[in-house]
Amino acid sequence: MKNFTLLFMTLTVSLVSAQTTFDLDWAIGINGAAASVTIEQGDTVRWTLTDTSPHTVSSISGSTETFDSGTLTGTGEQFSFTFTAVGINEYRCNIHPGTMFGTVTVEEALSIEDKFAMNIAFYPNPVKDKLTITSLFRLNSYEIYNVLGAKVAQGQASGNISEINTSDLQSGVYFVKAYAGELDSTFKVIKM
Repeated sequence: MKNFTLLFMTLTVSLVSAQTTFDLDWAIGINGAAASVTIEQGDTVRWTLTDTSPHTVSSISGSTETFDSGTLTGTGEQFSFTFTAVGINEYRCNIHPGTMFGTVTVEEALSIEDKFAMNIAFYPNPVKDKLTITSLFRLNSYEIYNVLGAKVAQGQASGNISEINTSDLQSGVYFVKAYAGELDSTFKVIKM
């Protein structure tokens, strides 16, 4: 019985330490999809100021959890919050509420693959010349396929935001596959 209890305690500690910290840039104009994430219960979100204006990271009334950074004043200053309850947490900057807002959705359990797939965004769609891909994970490459499954473009990506030049593609429907290490996610894009 003692061996079973020790094994259970070790397993519990391992599961708790497997949680992830996700980084979000926080500046005037960052809102909607760029400031919204879906995470697992126990994950942490860390907001980093990327402009020189003062900002807050503050939950809105009705959110599952309550958090408030107070006023952050310098580029690079950070605020972190670990989400422990399943639910939806809308938040904003109280100083710039119309231009800085987002949602943190907390699920009971997500695999790393699910976290990657649920937290990748792309815009605009339809696209004319430049497609932007954002992810909570560091992207390292992408591939573009036509509707027949032929690879028509590929390239390197760097960081959590990547821009792809689509001006050489003909009008039509394409599938973009974005990679972050061993993780990948595919989404449909319409080229004008």
